Formats: sequence, C-alpha cells, structure tokens
Amino acid sequence: MEITDSKYYLIDLDGVILDTDYDNYFWQRYIPIIYAKKRSISEGDARNITHTLFNYKKKSKDWYDVVYWSNILDIDIIQEKKKPANMSLIKLKEGSMETLDILKSLGKKLYLVTNAHRKTLDIKLSKYDISKYFEDLICSHELGYIKENIQFWHLLKNKLGIEFSDTVLIEDTLDNIDSAYHAGIKNLIWINNNQDEFERLRLLRLDAFSDLASTIQN
Repeated sequence: MEITDSKYYLIDLDGVILDTDYDNYFWQRYIPIIYAKKRSISEGDARNITHTLFNYKKKSKDWYDVVYWSNILDIDIIQEKKKPANMSLIKLKEGSMETLDILKSLGKKLYLVTNAHRKTLDIKLSKYDISKYFEDLICSHELGYIKENIQFWHLLKNKLGIEFSDTVLIEDTLDNIDSAYHAGIKNLIWINNNQDEFERLRLLRLDAFSDLASTIQN
C-alpha cells in the first residue's frame, strides 16, 4: 500500500514521534514509589493500589487526565512530571523530525492529534518544540471524547474542516485506528514493530514513523 495524493495528516504523538519510555516509567514505576512514601506503605502495596486504579480508568477520559490523578492520588502529577530525572526520559523516536520535515516540504497539512492532556503535552513540547510543523495541536479531552471513541473523529473533522477522503491517520494504537476507520478514515498507517497484521482494516503497517517517506509518492 502506498500513500498518495493525501493533503491532511493526523499524527499521534506518543509511540509515533516520541517514544513511550517516559510515560511507561512515570506511571508504572515512579508514581507507585511516590505514593508509597506519601502513604507510608510498601512499594508493592502502592503498586497494586495505583495500578488497580489506573486499570479501572483505562480507555476513559480520566485515564489521560493529570488533574484527575492529582486529585485521586493527592500527588502533584505535573510537578513530578517536570522533575529533571523524569524529563530526561522524554525522547524523540529516531528519524521523526526528519519525517516531519519531509511531509512539510511536500506541502502536507499536519495536525498533531493526541490523547495526552494539554498540561502533559506542554511539558513534552518544552523539551522538543515540534509545534512549528503542525497547523494545530489537538488534545482529545478538550473535545469531550478520547480517540478510542468514534464521536471524537466526527468532532475533529468538523473542528478542522477537513475531508477524511483526503486524510491519512498515523497511529500506534489499534483501538484508535479502529474507531477512526469506522468514522470514515480509510487511509491508515499503524506504527508497530511486530509482524502481526490487523486484517479487519485496510492499513499500512510500518516499523517506525521514519519509514513513512518511502511510502509517499510525489
């Protein structure tokens, strides 16, 4: 499958442009440590409690909402995210900036579309300001739905004034691709470095965002 004659590109952030080490470490390992100290409990107990809370909210708006988790855990999530040791884990995926350069040079209209909370996005942009590449930066919770929900894509289409027939979606999460497909986006790129194929959808699987350039016809 080749991506041809597509004007609009909707591009995910984490797992596509940035790697996921920062988020995975922060929520799975770091926050349980902080919670254990705050509650004077063992790290094992803290991990069980926090992971149970996180899993309960998975695939919901709250799961991405740092304000919600600050209140629930009684931890200043933003302050913890900004600590230098954590910030050092925010990293670009190899070749992602070069790929954005190529897309812009071809006259594509790029939109960053992320489930990340705006406060989280701002932290990441403070280290790598990629905003210059994009026409707009959309955080899903600001539209009232996350990308796993088909309603999000309809609202996004109206907000941006784009045609899905002339749009490419680049994602690393199949649930998001699935909902976008059923909303009408058929030009789909799944960023995933395993060899499994998602046969229900007509999509292109790439190992990395940096592989995209070779699929585009001028």
